[in-house]
Amino acid sequence: MRIVYAVPGPMSKTALGSAEVRRRQELLQRWAPDGVEVAVQDVPSGPASIESAYEEHVSVEQTARLVTRLEAEGADAIILGCYGDPGLDALCELTERAIVVGPGAASAHLAAMLGHRFGIVTIADGVVHPLRRLVADAGLAGSLAGIAVVDVPVLELGADREASALRAAEAGRRLIERDGADVLVLGCMSMAFLELDVDLQAKLGVPVLNPVKAALAIAHARALFGWRHSKTAYPTPRKLAAGAALDDLVVG
Repeated sequence: MRIVYAVPGPMSKTALGSAEVRRRQELLQRWAPDGVEVAVQDVPSGPASIESAYEEHVSVEQTARLVTRLEAEGADAIILGCYGDPGLDALCELTERAIVVGPGAASAHLAAMLGHRFGIVTIADGVVHPLRRLVADAGLAGSLAGIAVVDVPVLELGADREASALRAAEAGRRLIERDGADVLVLGCMSMAFLELDVDLQAKLGVPVLNPVKAALAIAHARALFGWRHSKTAYPTPRKLAAGAALDDLVVG
Protein backbone atom coordinates (compact mmCIF):
# COMPACT_ATOMS: atom_id res chain seq x y z
CA MET A 1 0.00 0.00 0.00
CA ARG A 2 1.29 3.47 -0.90
CA ILE A 3 0.13 6.56 0.98
CA VAL A 4 1.30 10.04 -0.01
CA TYR A 5 1.24 13.03 2.32
CA ALA A 6 0.55 15.99 0.02
CA VAL A 7 1.76 19.32 1.38
CA PRO A 8 -0.42 22.15 -0.04
CA GLY A 9 2.51 24.58 -0.01
CA PRO A 10 6.10 24.62 -1.29
CA MET A 11 7.65 23.52 2.02
CA SER A 12 10.96 22.58 0.41
CA LYS A 13 11.35 26.19 -0.75
CA THR A 14 10.71 27.73 2.67
CA ALA A 15 13.15 28.30 5.50
CA LEU A 16 12.32 24.78 6.71
CA GLY A 17 13.67 23.36 3.46
CA SER A 18 13.88 19.86 2.06
CA ALA A 19 15.33 18.61 5.37
CA GLU A 20 11.92 19.15 7.01
CA VAL A 21 10.20 17.29 4.17
CA ARG A 22 12.54 14.33 4.77
CA ARG A 23 12.03 14.52 8.54
CA ARG A 24 8.27 14.39 8.16
CA GLN A 25 8.51 11.45 5.76
CA GLU A 26 10.67 9.56 8.28
CA LEU A 27 8.11 10.19 11.03
CA LEU A 28 5.22 9.12 8.82
CA GLN A 29 7.03 5.94 7.85
CA ARG A 30 7.74 5.20 11.51
CA TRP A 31 4.08 5.70 12.43
CA ALA A 32 2.73 3.72 9.45
CA PRO A 33 1.63 0.07 9.78
CA ASP A 34 3.85 -2.67 8.38
CA GLY A 35 3.57 -3.02 4.63
CA VAL A 36 2.72 0.64 4.05
CA GLU A 37 5.05 2.89 2.09
CA VAL A 38 4.65 6.58 2.89
CA ALA A 39 6.00 9.46 0.81
CA VAL A 40 5.80 13.25 1.24
CA GLN A 41 5.41 15.57 -1.73
CA ASP A 42 4.89 19.31 -1.72
CA VAL A 43 3.49 21.57 -4.42
CA PRO A 44 5.80 23.79 -6.49
CA SER A 45 4.12 27.08 -5.56
CA GLY A 46 1.58 28.52 -3.16
CA PRO A 47 1.43 29.85 0.41
CA ALA A 48 4.56 29.16 2.47
CA SER A 49 2.20 28.34 5.34
CA ILE A 50 -1.58 28.38 5.74
CA GLU A 51 -2.79 30.68 8.51
CA SER A 52 -6.01 32.13 7.06
CA ALA A 53 -9.03 31.26 4.97
CA TYR A 54 -7.51 33.17 2.05
CA GLU A 55 -4.34 31.08 2.12
CA GLU A 56 -6.44 27.94 2.27
CA HIS A 57 -8.26 28.92 -0.93
CA VAL A 58 -5.06 29.97 -2.71
CA SER A 59 -3.51 26.57 -2.02
CA VAL A 60 -6.24 24.50 -3.65
CA GLU A 61 -5.35 24.79 -7.36
CA GLN A 62 -1.78 23.53 -7.03
CA THR A 63 -2.90 20.84 -4.57
CA ALA A 64 -5.52 19.64 -7.06
CA ARG A 65 -2.83 19.27 -9.73
CA LEU A 66 -0.63 17.30 -7.34
CA VAL A 67 -3.45 15.04 -6.17
CA THR A 68 -4.58 14.17 -9.70
CA ARG A 69 -0.99 13.33 -10.62
CA LEU A 70 -0.54 11.18 -7.53
CA GLU A 71 -3.69 9.25 -8.37
CA ALA A 72 -2.44 8.69 -11.92
CA GLU A 73 0.85 7.41 -10.48
CA GLY A 74 -0.97 4.80 -8.43
CA ALA A 75 -1.19 6.22 -4.90
CA ASP A 76 -3.69 4.23 -2.85
CA ALA A 77 -4.44 7.08 -0.44
CA ILE A 78 -3.51 10.74 -0.18
CA ILE A 79 -3.42 12.72 3.05
CA LEU A 80 -4.04 16.44 2.65
CA GLY A 81 -1.18 18.01 4.58
CA CYS A 82 -3.02 20.87 6.26
CA TYR A 83 -5.28 20.61 9.30
CA GLY A 84 -7.89 22.89 7.72
CA ASP A 85 -8.54 20.37 4.91
CA PRO A 86 -8.42 23.07 2.19
CA GLY A 87 -10.27 21.96 -0.92
CA LEU A 88 -11.06 18.48 0.40
CA ASP A 89 -14.49 18.38 -1.26
CA ALA A 90 -12.99 19.51 -4.58
CA LEU A 91 -10.24 16.89 -4.39
CA CYS A 92 -12.83 14.18 -3.80
CA GLU A 93 -14.59 15.34 -6.96
CA LEU A 94 -11.35 15.01 -8.94
CA THR A 95 -10.34 11.53 -7.77
CA GLU A 96 -11.95 8.27 -8.75
CA ARG A 97 -9.80 5.55 -7.19
CA ALA A 98 -7.40 7.22 -4.77
CA ILE A 99 -8.68 7.86 -1.26
CA VAL A 100 -8.25 11.44 -0.04
CA VAL A 101 -8.20 12.06 3.71
CA GLY A 102 -8.45 15.43 5.46
CA PRO A 103 -6.74 15.39 8.87
CA GLY A 104 -9.14 17.97 10.29
CA ALA A 105 -12.25 15.93 9.60
CA ALA A 106 -10.52 12.66 10.49
CA SER A 107 -9.33 13.88 13.89
CA ALA A 108 -12.65 15.60 14.68
CA HIS A 109 -14.57 12.37 14.13
CA LEU A 110 -12.08 10.37 16.18
CA ALA A 111 -12.13 12.97 18.97
CA ALA A 112 -15.91 12.68 19.16
CA MET A 113 -15.44 8.95 19.84
CA LEU A 114 -13.08 9.55 22.75
CA GLY A 115 -15.17 11.90 24.88
CA HIS A 116 -18.18 14.18 25.01
CA ARG A 117 -16.63 17.52 23.95
CA PHE A 118 -13.32 18.21 22.25
CA GLY A 119 -11.21 21.33 22.02
CA ILE A 120 -8.80 22.32 19.26
CA VAL A 121 -5.39 23.84 20.00
CA THR A 122 -4.29 25.75 16.92
CA ILE A 123 -1.92 28.46 15.75
CA ALA A 124 -3.67 31.80 15.26
CA ASP A 125 -6.96 33.67 15.31
CA GLY A 126 -7.01 33.67 11.50
CA VAL A 127 -7.90 29.98 11.35
CA VAL A 128 -10.49 29.87 14.15
CA HIS A 129 -13.52 30.56 11.95
CA PRO A 130 -12.39 28.17 9.17
CA LEU A 131 -11.93 25.44 11.79
CA ARG A 132 -15.36 26.07 13.27
CA ARG A 133 -16.80 25.71 9.78
CA LEU A 134 -14.80 22.51 9.22
CA VAL A 135 -16.24 20.97 12.40
CA ALA A 136 -19.76 22.10 11.48
CA ASP A 137 -19.43 20.61 7.99
CA ALA A 138 -18.42 17.33 9.65
CA GLY A 139 -21.69 17.45 11.63
CA LEU A 140 -19.87 17.81 14.94
CA ALA A 141 -20.55 21.42 15.94
CA GLY A 142 -22.35 20.26 19.08
CA SER A 143 -19.27 18.32 20.19
CA LEU A 144 -16.85 21.24 19.87
CA ALA A 145 -16.04 22.77 23.25
CA GLY A 146 -13.87 25.54 21.84
CA ILE A 147 -10.74 26.56 19.97
CA ALA A 148 -7.66 28.12 21.61
CA VAL A 149 -4.61 29.56 19.87
CA VAL A 150 -0.91 29.50 20.73
CA ASP A 151 -0.26 32.62 18.61
CA VAL A 152 2.96 31.32 17.04
CA PRO A 153 3.44 31.40 13.23
CA VAL A 154 3.55 27.95 11.63
CA LEU A 155 7.09 28.32 10.34
CA GLU A 156 8.34 29.32 13.81
CA LEU A 157 6.78 26.51 15.85
CA GLY A 158 9.84 24.29 15.61
CA ALA A 159 12.37 27.01 16.39
CA ASP A 160 11.78 26.54 20.13
CA ARG A 161 9.91 23.30 20.68
CA GLU A 162 9.77 23.72 24.46
CA ALA A 163 8.22 27.18 24.18
CA SER A 164 5.67 25.90 21.66
CA ALA A 165 4.85 22.96 23.93
CA LEU A 166 4.33 25.34 26.87
CA ARG A 167 1.99 27.58 24.86
CA ALA A 168 0.06 24.55 23.63
CA ALA A 169 -0.30 23.27 27.20
CA GLU A 170 -1.62 26.64 28.37
CA ALA A 171 -4.12 26.73 25.50
CA GLY A 172 -5.19 23.16 26.20
CA ARG A 173 -5.67 23.86 29.90
CA ARG A 174 -7.94 26.81 29.06
CA LEU A 175 -10.07 24.57 26.88
CA ILE A 176 -10.38 21.98 29.65
CA GLU A 177 -10.98 24.33 32.58
CA ARG A 178 -12.91 27.12 30.86
CA ASP A 179 -14.77 25.32 28.07
CA GLY A 180 -15.22 21.82 29.43
CA ALA A 181 -13.19 19.94 26.83
CA ASP A 182 -12.46 16.33 27.75
CA VAL A 183 -10.46 15.58 24.58
CA LEU A 184 -7.96 17.81 22.77
CA VAL A 185 -6.89 17.92 19.13
CA LEU A 186 -3.75 19.55 17.76
CA GLY A 187 -5.14 21.85 15.08
CA CYS A 188 -1.94 22.27 13.09
CA MET A 189 0.18 19.73 11.23
CA SER A 190 3.43 21.41 12.26
CA MET A 191 2.43 20.96 15.92
CA ALA A 192 1.65 17.34 15.11
CA PHE A 193 5.06 16.72 13.57
CA LEU A 194 6.66 18.15 16.73
CA GLU A 195 4.81 15.35 18.58
CA LEU A 196 3.33 17.82 21.05
CA ASP A 197 0.47 15.39 21.64
CA VAL A 198 2.76 13.20 23.77
CA ASP A 199 3.68 16.09 26.09
CA LEU A 200 0.15 17.47 26.32
CA GLN A 201 -1.50 14.16 27.12
CA ALA A 202 0.94 13.47 29.97
CA LYS A 203 0.61 16.99 31.35
CA LEU A 204 -3.13 17.58 31.03
CA GLY A 205 -4.54 14.12 31.64
CA VAL A 206 -6.97 13.96 28.72
CA PRO A 207 -6.65 12.22 25.32
CA VAL A 208 -4.78 14.41 22.81
CA LEU A 209 -5.16 13.55 19.15
CA ASN A 210 -2.33 14.05 16.69
CA PRO A 211 -3.98 14.78 13.31
CA VAL A 212 -1.11 13.23 11.34
CA LYS A 213 -1.53 9.92 13.16
CA ALA A 214 -5.33 10.18 12.88
CA ALA A 215 -5.21 10.81 9.13
CA LEU A 216 -2.66 8.05 8.62
CA ALA A 217 -4.82 5.55 10.53
CA ILE A 218 -7.96 6.52 8.61
CA ALA A 219 -6.14 6.48 5.25
CA HIS A 220 -4.76 3.01 5.95
CA ALA A 221 -8.10 1.61 7.11
CA ARG A 222 -10.02 3.04 4.18
CA ALA A 223 -7.48 1.79 1.64
CA LEU A 224 -7.30 -1.63 3.30
CA PHE A 225 -11.06 -2.15 3.15
CA GLY A 226 -11.73 -0.21 -0.06
CA TRP A 227 -13.83 2.50 1.59
CA ARG A 228 -13.71 5.16 -1.13
CA HIS A 229 -15.74 8.33 -1.08
CA SER A 230 -19.14 8.31 -2.72
CA LYS A 231 -19.11 9.66 -6.25
CA THR A 232 -22.79 10.43 -5.75
CA ALA A 233 -21.74 12.83 -2.99
CA TYR A 234 -18.65 14.05 -4.88
CA PRO A 235 -19.46 13.72 -8.60
CA THR A 236 -16.74 14.28 -11.18
CA PRO A 237 -17.09 17.82 -12.58
CA ARG A 238 -19.23 17.62 -15.70
CA LYS A 239 -16.60 19.14 -17.97
CA LEU A 240 -13.97 16.66 -16.84
CA ALA A 241 -16.40 13.78 -17.23
CA ALA A 242 -16.98 14.95 -20.82
CA GLY A 243 -13.26 14.68 -21.57
CA ALA A 244 -11.86 18.10 -20.69
CA ALA A 245 -8.47 18.36 -19.00
CA LEU A 246 -8.00 20.10 -15.68
CA ASP A 247 -6.38 23.08 -17.41
CA ASP A 248 -9.42 23.43 -19.70
CA LEU A 249 -11.55 24.48 -16.74
CA VAL A 250 -9.67 27.78 -16.45
CA VAL A 251 -9.88 30.43 -19.19
CA GLY A 252 -7.09 32.94 -19.76
